[in-house]
Amino acid sequence: MSKSMESVSKGFSTTAKKPSLFIPALMPLVIHLLFIILGYVVFSYKVWAFDPWTLTWYVAWTYPNWWISWGGIFLADILGAITCCMIADMANDAINGQPVNFGKSMGAVFGKIGTLILAALISAVFLYILVLAPFALLVIAIAVIEGTNPFESIKKAFELVFSNFAEAIVFIIIVIVNWIIFCAGFLYLTVVGACIGAVIIWILNVFFTVASVHLYLSLRQALPPPPPPPPPPPL
Repeated sequence: MSKSMESVSKGFSTTAKKPSLFIPALMPLVIHLLFIILGYVVFSYKVWAFDPWTLTWYVAWTYPNWWISWGGIFLADILGAITCCMIADMANDAINGQPVNFGKSMGAVFGKIGTLILAALISAVFLYILVLAPFALLVIAIAVIEGTNPFESIKKAFELVFSNFAEAIVFIIIVIVNWIIFCAGFLYLTVVGACIGAVIIWILNVFFTVASVHLYLSLRQALPPPPPPPPPPPL
């Protein structure tokens, strides 16, 4: 089994054993659902038609207010990228046999909020560029585990992917296919379908965040050690 497939499998296994990993995703999920309801129901656009037989106007059909729906989704994604940092920290603890503690991980993330908020914002933007979506997860995993700044994390993520391209491309395809089906596909259904899609996509976000931590740790171990520093100049 490839490292990508193994990481996805371990991601599902870890989240099944540690359901507390879903706790950080509840807040962005609530915001996502709230704006779906606002866009699809409260502030939806109505097309009126006139019935000449009854001489009355009626709503022929309605369609969502995409400005509100997509604006809310983007807000949820920004918050979700921050909560993914907490999930990555909790997953790293679980993988290393440490107790999973939401309070501890939240404190660790907010203790480095200046660094991680930028990494989270960059990751949120990457999520909207499908081919960069898996990079977003790796950037978060690297920033949390290694404590590097966002730009160093991005650099390491790209280096890791291009040095393990065959492994990374499988992970990229798995993530993109699932997000297209459950994010883009369900979004254009009724409000019920959009809400179901939102729940599924945030569940998948947790799975793939944990899987990205597994993938990063497995690829990091496979990397050759850095060359030794050059000897000091002669006196």
